Amino acid sequence: MSHHLSRLLLAALLPMTLLPALAQTGVLLPGDKDTPDPKVLSLEEMTVDITIDDGDARIFMTQIFLNHTGLAQEGVYRFPLPSEATVSDFAVWDGAVRIPAVVLERKRAQEVYAEAKAQAIDPGLLQMGERSGADPAERTLFTAKIVPIPAWGTKRLELEYHQRLEATALAQGFVLPIKPDAAGTQSVHHFHAHMVIHSSHPLSKLALTGGYGFKIAQQDDHGLTADLAAENLSLGEDMGAAWTFASSGTDALTVITHRDPAPPAPQVDETSPRPPAGPEPGFFQASALLADSAASSGTAPVGPPRNIVVLFDTSLSMQWEKLERSYAATEALLHTLTPADHFNLILFNQQTQRWQKQPVSADAKHVNEALDFLRASHLRGGTDLGLALHDGLAQCTQPNSSLVLFSDGGSDLGDTILTSRIAANYTKQWKAMKQPPHTDVFAVGDDAKLGLLQLLAKNGGFLEHTLSTEPLDLHLRAFLAKLTRAPVTGLAFDVSPNAAVQMVYPLESSVYPGSTATWVGQYARPSSVTMDAHGSRDGKIFTLHASAELPAAEPAHLQLPRLWAQARVDALLEQINRDGESRAAIDEIIRLARRYKLVTPYTSFLAVPRSLLRPRVIRPGDPVLRVRTDPAITSVVAIFPFGLTKELRHLAGEDTPDRDGTGGLAWETRFLAPEDMRDGTYDVRLILRDGSGNTYRENKSFVIASTPPTVKVLLASNRLHRGETVLLRANASQSTRTLTARLPGALPVTLRWSPQLATNAARLTVPADMPLGTYKLTVTAEDVAHNLGTQEVTVDVVP
Repeated sequence: MSHHLSRLLLAALLPMTLLPALAQTGVLLPGDKDTPDPKVLSLEEMTVDITIDDGDARIFMTQIFLNHTGLAQEGVYRFPLPSEATVSDFAVWDGAVRIPAVVLERKRAQEVYAEAKAQAIDPGLLQMGERSGADPAERTLFTAKIVPIPAWGTKRLELEYHQRLEATALAQGFVLPIKPDAAGTQSVHHFHAHMVIHSSHPLSKLALTGGYGFKIAQQDDHGLTADLAAENLSLGEDMGAAWTFASSGTDALTVITHRDPAPPAPQVDETSPRPPAGPEPGFFQASALLADSAASSGTAPVGPPRNIVVLFDTSLSMQWEKLERSYAATEALLHTLTPADHFNLILFNQQTQRWQKQPVSADAKHVNEALDFLRASHLRGGTDLGLALHDGLAQCTQPNSSLVLFSDGGSDLGDTILTSRIAANYTKQWKAMKQPPHTDVFAVGDDAKLGLLQLLAKNGGFLEHTLSTEPLDLHLRAFLAKLTRAPVTGLAFDVSPNAAVQMVYPLESSVYPGSTATWVGQYARPSSVTMDAHGSRDGKIFTLHASAELPAAEPAHLQLPRLWAQARVDALLEQINRDGESRAAIDEIIRLARRYKLVTPYTSFLAVPRSLLRPRVIRPGDPVLRVRTDPAITSVVAIFPFGLTKELRHLAGEDTPDRDGTGGLAWETRFLAPEDMRDGTYDVRLILRDGSGNTYRENKSFVIASTPPTVKVLLASNRLHRGETVLLRANASQSTRTLTARLPGALPVTLRWSPQLATNAARLTVPADMPLGTYKLTVTAEDVAHNLGTQEVTVDVVP
């Protein structure tokens, strides 16, 4: 992708920076370093308990880090969460004392935070939106400062998170991403893992992945139990499991329940707990597995020709990894089309640029020309998402159309930059069309505006989101599988007698054949009920029926209360976004968040000591300076070391929705470093002014890194056979973070460090139907500063 921009890395001055060799297991960085250093702090012991119960994965991790020095150390613990995951607990041990995290009302948490700071204690808050200060719905980071780590001693940390697992084409899986990036390595002295998988629906082809040698203690058609114990284990592969649902071509509806009649324990900060208002409710989950004839037969679904309009974001915020992931997904999408389909490509930043005036046939010639057009494009500052959506809809005049958006959702130009207005305007235009298209969104990046993109996807489509630390393959397969099918419409859930249950919520925003539709709800007293789910799939009505007992006590399925509480909080937040704040809704959110440890816009996770500086977010690898200030601030000016002075623009629509004057104002400006600026560390000065004329100054630092990595491809033969799986190896510079190989017509693959081969390696499958001829195999290396280095190898595809 040609955009001729200086490679800019804004370094570790913020709550989150992507690091080399950073796996999602969590690392403890020495306080004076921005990368792991096992000579100072190493991972001595790690225990992982994985429980997967009907689509909900609970991961509880204990990690013990060893200090190899004779001095007490400070450490920064970083854990980037997978998609659809939320932290549910955290604790740090001070010797033999366990110090758990606490969820407090945000105002109270800030008071405790300030009080601790005044006593020279270094406390920490985890709050929604603090990854970038931009979107209060972001939940993709956990970070904490750990002080002290005794000389020659150890520090024990505990982290628990929950993750919803999506089913696509009757397949489901779980990945614990413990493999470091690119050429990084990570090992643990003592490793223990326990995995339990249970499904109410029968399973087939259930297998553990990663090659870690789990010992399976029990396995049947509904799950397994497995254990692993290892010494000096190199975490060279991701750990997980994959399975398919043993569907016989028919739908199935199952119900699970949980009820603990004992009242909950008081909150740790309560001085006079209130007595319970009544008996504890029970909880249920109904899961409908929807058959998919195409997935069952292994054949591609056959349907009418499609009209695909691709909106591709080419604004500056899409630099580097976001751009590469969006391109890989676009390339894969276009290669799934047939000549009977039609498509067009629209690039957008502050303006839109159409590849063709109208959609054209998706034959090989047009697909290659469209990709060439995309590769030759340039990035520009500014984004008018509203204009792009308007122009995209104008191309969706044919039946069976889909508007496919590849973007991070940022928009700072146009008639409005308010996310609610952009979504409302689009929905109004969409509903006015005679044949409105599906709105399918592939969101990229850790700072994607998920709130806006979810609202757009509700217009007959779906949202798929990939983080920078996640493997792209799983998300890409799910995205492509959904694009080929129409979603289930008119989906509804009924219980008889209706008064037996209360507050029932769906867990999925869109459901497709071959996936699951799930509802969670409460019940007040034991009873026998019947449950029905019905809807329309591929134009045909279906109905599912199940009888269930709602028991007085049921100790199994411990995740259900928290799962229901999260769904209830999401419904209340949607109500607030639609109708405005109410005292009753906010109080209920706070109560549920405190009881079930949920991080919301109105609560904070008061974690173990760590420093947290505000205002202050410069996103790494993005030429955007974003600042969040106290409400009293009326202007912010940034002075850069290369002579540029920029006044930041107030983003009123992204101010934190706190009450009682505790919120923060959002400010932003875009900038580029000069191309002749030498590599090194520089300071940017922030000048803040309040309404009384008082000025305040803060300095932040960033790093310029502009030397691209080098790549050397090692291929046993330049002759590739159709349908063949070849071992691809490549050496790259030590600074390389990701290595990606692309062969036209095949899905991109990521090369990972292989200790056995002493190089980076991956297996690339040549499509069985790939036309014979000569192709360019391209391997791209990206370093931590998002510099790109590539090598192309000419290969011949033969029979």
